[in-house]
Amino acid sequence: MIETRGYQDGDMQFVRQNPFQDEVKNYPEMIIPANTYTCIFEGEIVAVGGIKLYHSGVGEAWIVLTKQSRKDGIFGLIACRAIEKKLDELIVDLKMRRVEANVRANFGIAIRFTEAIGFKFDCERKNFFPSGISSRLYSKVNDEYI
Repeated sequence: MIETRGYQDGDMQFVRQNPFQDEVKNYPEMIIPANTYTCIFEGEIVAVGGIKLYHSGVGEAWIVLTKQSRKDGIFGLIACRAIEKKLDELIVDLKMRRVEANVRANFGIAIRFTEAIGFKFDCERKNFFPSGISSRLYSKVNDEYI
């Protein structure tokens, strides 16, 4: 079972030291937004993520996975639904009308995961990430708050 709890100091440091893909180790330090949560599977941090607000009703969903997330099908149905449920709760709580997600264009597992939790592809953004990798921009639109 996956547990979701509020972000705690040290969670992101753990993710950076144990990333799903080594590229994350070299990413610039980020300011952790207020709406950040940590996912734990079998007692280990498998992901940190949340929604960074751009302005009222619009923001960016983000998630960074650890190498511990490779265990026992973390990308399987249970993990996918647990993360989708938390994201959807945040969308309602924050009254979001648009949530975007940037996914590295060369990270097939993350692309499939993003689509599985309900995001729709918008466009490709060339050379978006610090490494020069392009991004696939996805969005979830909620007409309820327009």
